[in-house]
Amino acid sequence: MTQTLSASSFATVLPTSRITQSGAGSQSTISTASAASFDTARRLTARKEGNFVFKHGQRHHSYDSEKAPYPLSYDRAVLDLESLQHKFVLTLKGSVSFVNFEDDCRPRRVLDLGCGMGTWVIDAAKEWRNCEFVGFDLVNVQIPLAVLEASVARRIEWKHGNFLTTKLPFEDDEFDHVHVSMIAKGVPENKWGNLFEEINRVLTPGGTCEIVEDDVVFPILPKWFTQALRPKPKTSSIHLPNGLQGSSSSPDQSQRNSPPHDHALLESLYHSVFEHRFINTKPTAVLPSYFTTYFRQVTMGPVVHFPMPPLAPLQPLPPQIVTTYVLEPDTDTINPRKSTYYPTPVPMTRPMSLSFSSTTSSYTNKTGVDSIFSNRPRTASSATTAPDSPTSYIAPSGRFLKNVDSKKGSTSPRTPPTPPSPSSPSQFPRNRFMLDSSLSEKDIASLPRHLFPSEKLHQLSSRYLAMQLYLSCQCVLGCQEAMWEELKDRIRNRRHELSPYGWDDDDELEELQNRTRFEKLIERFESDMHLRISLWYSLTDLGWAFPDREPLTKAELVEEERIRANMLEARKQARPEEFDIPCRSVRVIVGFKL
Repeated sequence: MTQTLSASSFATVLPTSRITQSGAGSQSTISTASAASFDTARRLTARKEGNFVFKHGQRHHSYDSEKAPYPLSYDRAVLDLESLQHKFVLTLKGSVSFVNFEDDCRPRRVLDLGCGMGTWVIDAAKEWRNCEFVGFDLVNVQIPLAVLEASVARRIEWKHGNFLTTKLPFEDDEFDHVHVSMIAKGVPENKWGNLFEEINRVLTPGGTCEIVEDDVVFPILPKWFTQALRPKPKTSSIHLPNGLQGSSSSPDQSQRNSPPHDHALLESLYHSVFEHRFINTKPTAVLPSYFTTYFRQVTMGPVVHFPMPPLAPLQPLPPQIVTTYVLEPDTDTINPRKSTYYPTPVPMTRPMSLSFSSTTSSYTNKTGVDSIFSNRPRTASSATTAPDSPTSYIAPSGRFLKNVDSKKGSTSPRTPPTPPSPSSPSQFPRNRFMLDSSLSEKDIASLPRHLFPSEKLHQLSSRYLAMQLYLSCQCVLGCQEAMWEELKDRIRNRRHELSPYGWDDDDELEELQNRTRFEKLIERFESDMHLRISLWYSLTDLGWAFPDREPLTKAELVEEERIRANMLEARKQARPEEFDIPCRSVRVIVGFKL
C-alpha cells in the first residue's frame, strides 16, 4: 500500500510518467523518461539560481559588470517597474504598440528584446492572437508559461543570452516586429550600433522596430521639504569674554559649505554608476542618431518630461494612548487605566478626478499650446489656479469617528473642522508634462500623434505624476549595491571627493561604520521619497479606506506634531519652478527595415 501511494503521488506530480506494477507486493517503477524529467527540472532550477548572486539581500545577475553592465537588482519592486511602464503605455495608446498596425497587417512573429518578466509579451499575445512571440533577456525572471492560458502560452517562447557579447540567436529576416523598452540603463554607448545592426539583421524587409526609453534621472527634493523632517541641528557655541555666547560658525558659511540638497551624495554616486560603465544617462538624446543609421522612415516622438507631482496633504494623526488614574471606591488604591483618544480628523483637499485617466484634475491649465508644451515664462493671465475641490475628512478607519463621552457613556457625532481654503497654486506643477523649450508651435503641431498622444496626456489625473516619480525612485534604489561599490572606491582612492557632501561632518552618522552609514543614507532617501509620493493619498482618492495606525504615546504624538508643524511651515517656501524639475523623461522612436 505504501508503494502504491508513493507511485500515485509521483503520477500526480508528473502526469506523463509511466508507472508499472506486476502483482501484489511488486515495486513501482518510474520510467526512464520520468527520471530524465526530474533531472531536467533540477538542472533548470540550478541554472536559474546560478544566474544570480545576492549582495546584502538584493538579487543581482552573476555576470561580470564589463560583460553585462546592467546595475539594477532583480528584486520584485524593480521587476514591477516594467509592468507599470507597460500599463502606462496601454493607458496612453490603448494598444501594446505605438505602431498603428492594420488588422490584416499585424506581425506574425515578434521579438521583445530585454523582455524582463514578459508582461508586454503576454499582453501582446492576447491582443495579436495570430502571432508568435519570443522574449529575450539576460536572465530567467519571466512569468512561467504554465500559469498562462494554453492559447497564449503555446505562442510564447522565453530565451536567454547576452546580446552585448554575442549575436542574437535568431535567423536572418526572422521577425516582423521588434519591441525594445527600458534597456538603456544596461547598454554602453559604444554598443548601440552593434545592437541595432543585429536587430536590423533579424527583421524581415518591411519589418518594424519600436523603442521606448527613458533617461537616467535622479529625483531631487528641495531642502525645505527634507529638512522639515530632520531633528533640529545642534549648533556649537563659544563663550565670549563679556559672558555672552556666540555661534562658532556663521549661518552664511554653513550654507556655503552645504550640498545643494540632502541627497546630493547619492545623486553623485548614482550618476557615477552609469558613467563608469560608459552608459549615456540621456539615451533619449543619443539614440536618434544611431537609430536613423540602421532604419528608414524613422518617426521620432518628442522627449516628454514629467514634472514633480503636486504636494499631498498631511496624513491624519493617529490615535493617542491616554492614561488616567482612578481612585477605587472604599480603598486607597489608585489604578491606571489606558484609553485611546482619536484626534480631530485632518481636512484633506482631494482632486476632483476619481480615475487614472479622468478628464478633470486637481489643477487646471487653461493656457494655450505655448505654455503647456514649453518652459517659457507665462503671462499673468495664464497663471494656474487651484480649483475649488470637494473636501473630505479622513479618520484612521476611513470614515467619520465619534466622540465618546466618558461621563455619560454615550456617543455623539464629531463635528468636522471648517474646510480649508484651496491649496496654494505654488504647490502644484504648472504643466502636466513638458517638451523641450526649443520646439516652436509649428514643430509641436507637426509632431506624430501616434507617438505623442497629447490628448491622452491632458486627460490623465495628477496621480500619474506620482507614478512617474515612483519609477525614478525605484531605479535609484535598485542601483543601491552598484552605488555602494562606487562609494567604496571613493573612500579608498578619492576620499577628497566626499568632503563637499558632508560625509565626515554628519553628527548622526559619524560613529557608524561606512556600510551602516550608507544604508542610513538610503533609508533617508527612501523615507523622504515615500512621503513625497504619498501613495496613501492616491489610494484614498480612489476610495480606499485609510489604513489604521497604531496608537501613539504622548511623547510620540508630540514629536509627530512637531514634524507636522515644520512641514506646514516649510511648504510656504515652495516655488512654482521647483515643480517643473523633471522627475522622468521618456521618448518613443519607430523605424522600418527596407
